[in-house]
Amino acid sequence: MAIGDNKFLKAFGAHFKAIREGKKVRTGEKISLRRLDQLSEVDHSQIHRIEKGESAPSIVTLKALADALGVSLVDLVTFDYD
Repeated sequence: MAIGDNKFLKAFGAHFKAIREGKKVRTGEKISLRRLDQLSEVDHSQIHRIEKGESAPSIVTLKALADALGVSLVDLVTFDYD
């Protein structure tokens, strides 16, 4: 698998978005891109690119996002991918 594997990045992006929207892992209220930007200090445009599968975030970025969402890093990166 290449780093820029579009199918993998899109699958991760969909998983990440479902977590942000409270549909997976965490339940409850959807967190907006701008609010997640404020909580994580990750720019909302980068978060949007991650969700669209256009960005491969660093481990540091993933940790910041997991913390802001109130989920473990393991939960953030564990998803089905074929």
